Amino acid sequence: MRIAVVFLMLVAVSVYGVSMIMRSAEAGQPSIFGGITGSEAAAQPAQPQAPAAQPAPAQPAPAQAAPAAADRPVRAGEAVTFTVRQGETTGSIAERLNRMGLVGNALLFRLRVQWQGAEGKLQAGDYQLHDGMTEEELITTLQAAKAKDVSVTFIEGRRLEEFAEALEKADTGIDSKRFLDLVKRGNFAYDFLESKPAGASLEGYLFPDTYRVIPGKTTAEELVHMMLKRFGEAFPPPLREAAQKNSGLNPYQAVTLASIVEREAQVKEERSRIAAVYVNRLKVKEGLFADPTIQYALGTQQNKPGDWWPVLRDSPRNIMPSSPYNSYMFLGLPPTPIANPGAAALRAVAEPERTDVMYFVRNDIKNDGSHVFSRTLAEHEANRVRYSRQ
Repeated sequence: MRIAVVFLMLVAVSVYGVSMIMRSAEAGQPSIFGGITGSEAAAQPAQPQAPAAQPAPAQPAPAQAAPAAADRPVRAGEAVTFTVRQGETTGSIAERLNRMGLVGNALLFRLRVQWQGAEGKLQAGDYQLHDGMTEEELITTLQAAKAKDVSVTFIEGRRLEEFAEALEKADTGIDSKRFLDLVKRGNFAYDFLESKPAGASLEGYLFPDTYRVIPGKTTAEELVHMMLKRFGEAFPPPLREAAQKNSGLNPYQAVTLASIVEREAQVKEERSRIAAVYVNRLKVKEGLFADPTIQYALGTQQNKPGDWWPVLRDSPRNIMPSSPYNSYMFLGLPPTPIANPGAAALRAVAEPERTDVMYFVRNDIKNDGSHVFSRTLAEHEANRVRYSRQ
């Protein structure tokens, strides 16, 4: 096959050379061999001739389609975007590259594509080409179309099931069931996971952010690794050490508390103060009294997609009172994180506000997501009467 291609290349070169000679002869210009054509050598100085009759006005030639703007000649050192259209032939690509001055001869370029075994492998897509690229570089580049990626956004304070739902809606090509299975099993090795109990899921460790994935290429495993790496960047060793020093919590406990803070804090300026309230309660072994922990347990029990945080329609103490996630009935932290916190909530737990506040209640008067804080239970009860909607 390659011998045949070489033969065709030699034939093409020969034909190309002969055609140049013929064109030179017809134009009365020096040939490509450096001399003058035979007809010119035999010619005597031209004698004046009688003026020829004026020819009839020529009919306008059919308009030729102008090359596309993208196919204009490339200036020295210039970089351009070259688009290979879906289904475009090698010959068409070669002609366009020739018009742009990126290849010297379209036929020879096409033969080179065949010689390199790339016939039929030039991919549709947009490419960045530049003046001075060799033909080999062009052929290699035109076989490597960049796959288009899509974005998927995971929001702070959402649980694993909600992340799987977001993944499915984003049309990423990643199997959401496979993703959920992986994160629930939690079998990944990172230093910040060392304090995670054996068998515990990755709840709390999937960093909420916008990720770009390539449909059909990015796997569920690769996405999980991307999210865990981002978590490691958002909660690096110095912050983990600060959480141990300031809050008395190991990394898993810090993530658990940060997940509660993320669900409670709707005003970003309050995160470190809410974290301080919970840290203060833990130190004196008082209940956390956090509604989101009960919502998490209730959502897990009901297992209703799209309704993972059900409204508590009874006194929190009466809702799943035997569940270890009922922070009104059980002291200390719940068994696991209840959501995936963002960087601000993680930092709030590592560096809580230095204050002696012990309680807070939502400010229904302002109705802006803010809270009113207090130091004593008596103040807290008074604030509940004053600021809570009855």
